[in-house]
Amino acid sequence: MTRMLYAVGLSAVSKFVTAKFRVRLSPTGVRLMSRVSIPSERLLNRSLPAVAPGTILRPTADELPGWMLLVPGVKPLAVRLGVVEFRRRLLHMLPGLLPCLLWIIPHQDPWGPLLINITIMISASVMTYAMIRARTFARPDEGQWSRAVAGYGVPVLGMLFLLPGRSELGLMTLGIMALGDGSAALGGLAWGRRPLPWNRRKTWMGIISFVVVATVMSTLYYWIEARPGVPLGVALSIAGTAALVAGIVESLPLRSHDNLRVGTTAALTGLFMHVALLGW
Repeated sequence: MTRMLYAVGLSAVSKFVTAKFRVRLSPTGVRLMSRVSIPSERLLNRSLPAVAPGTILRPTADELPGWMLLVPGVKPLAVRLGVVEFRRRLLHMLPGLLPCLLWIIPHQDPWGPLLINITIMISASVMTYAMIRARTFARPDEGQWSRAVAGYGVPVLGMLFLLPGRSELGLMTLGIMALGDGSAALGGLAWGRRPLPWNRRKTWMGIISFVVVATVMSTLYYWIEARPGVPLGVALSIAGTAALVAGIVESLPLRSHDNLRVGTTAALTGLFMHVALLGW
């Protein structure tokens, strides 16, 4: 009787663990079937509970540093997203805050050689780091990481260097790319519930997050950087339209990486609105 109950219990636990964590359970231990990320609070606490006497399932993803978990809100968000996706969102969104430094750094328009060289160095450093640490940020089924990294930088740097007297358009593009696109993934993965009718893999929360965050930040970047200055309403019309169109393009059910697609759309739409409202 005892052996029968043990066999039934072991079978039930095995099915549960296999479904939840993609592992295979045997009387002698737990064997991983594939390298997967387990987005749970137990992962962040450095171990998973024992699923059989004397057996502990270890996390398969890199853990967040302890100091980062002390920041309010980081731990529950990382639990909801998973460690790899959380790192990916940080890498995607943090460069979008760099234009804020220009608010306190005096600079000329067009940008001088010093600011251009600093921009090139920072961009090259971030892109090189992303390429070297691809396994830290890339999703398990992602096979075009280099294209994603290049697609992130090309639209922004293209606008900055091809239109040197219109740096506001480059910063606007960066705000939409980094903060809008990043917020779409963040909002969709963390809180998205209702899928879009034209793309079941995207959610209404994702596209709303994109448009709202991208509109606010890109409008601010454009308005502050524009020389000569423009009314806030004009900046909102230019950047807001670019953010809306880019958000729609980001939600389309296309198989290619969306970085280049979203960035190019934001840049060209912003340029069109700029010329339409302000002239060349």
